[in-house]
Amino acid sequence: MARPPINLGRKIKDILKHVEPLPPEAGTPLSHYRRSGTDLWNVLEYVRRAFDQLGTLKPAVVQRHLARLHGMVLVNLVETFERYLKEVAAACIDTLGAFVLDDRFDGFRVQGSVLAVHFGTDTLGKALCESSTWLDTASINTRFRSLLADPFEDGKFVLFPNAKKDPAADRERYETLELVWQLRHTVVHNVGVITQSDAVKFRLLVREEVASPRFLVPTREDIRHLKRFLDETADVCNDRLGKRLADLLTGLHASDPTLFDAKEVADRVTTTFGFVLTVAGVAGTLPPP
Repeated sequence: MARPPINLGRKIKDILKHVEPLPPEAGTPLSHYRRSGTDLWNVLEYVRRAFDQLGTLKPAVVQRHLARLHGMVLVNLVETFERYLKEVAAACIDTLGAFVLDDRFDGFRVQGSVLAVHFGTDTLGKALCESSTWLDTASINTRFRSLLADPFEDGKFVLFPNAKKDPAADRERYETLELVWQLRHTVVHNVGVITQSDAVKFRLLVREEVASPRFLVPTREDIRHLKRFLDETADVCNDRLGKRLADLLTGLHASDPTLFDAKEVADRVTTTFGFVLTVAGVAGTLPPP
């Protein structure tokens, strides 16, 4: 008896039913980033240990499969960091939305069709940030500079400094992040193949010869170092953004003390960024763990 045909369209639709609730850490940007990064690393370690326990697999085959998995995890780690940037920008917008009248949000371009799908949500920040990409260091700097500027000013805040006068560590972070974006591009758009055009871009970024065409095969140590870099970068971002937002709110409160309750807002930003921030001389309180 012939098997009944499978409705593939229906099966693909059913993928949307295979979901689970977000973890508790999803409530704040940095904790959400850390949870996802830890989960990704644990996937690698679990699979590696499982291969080791089997003991009968050919080493070359194991390495080939792990290289593919490493490439997938590389992309997910970078996307996790991009999501952090989106979520923290959205949190800043939600905090500032009712307290400013200038054009700081104009840099967040949203088409009507995109805005329509956010109509039922309660967060302006997600509506403005979710649909855009955050995979270019210069544009990320521009967005946060405008978002966290003093009222009716161009803004001086720089999330990722890269000027000659800036510390060498900051300039190196900027350059490394540019390389990370390009690695993601190669894995996502070329399935790991370093094309000739990719090699040219890599050559300019690393100032070293890069062979092409070649297939990128990241190692476990490569992924460990990438995760450490992104973890440290997320911590730096969280510290700089939280402090700058608190300073901006302090200035807004000084110009109009009736604008908001300093304690309430200090508690809110302290919760968002995960460390104590002070607004208008009032320290926020961290929620219990």
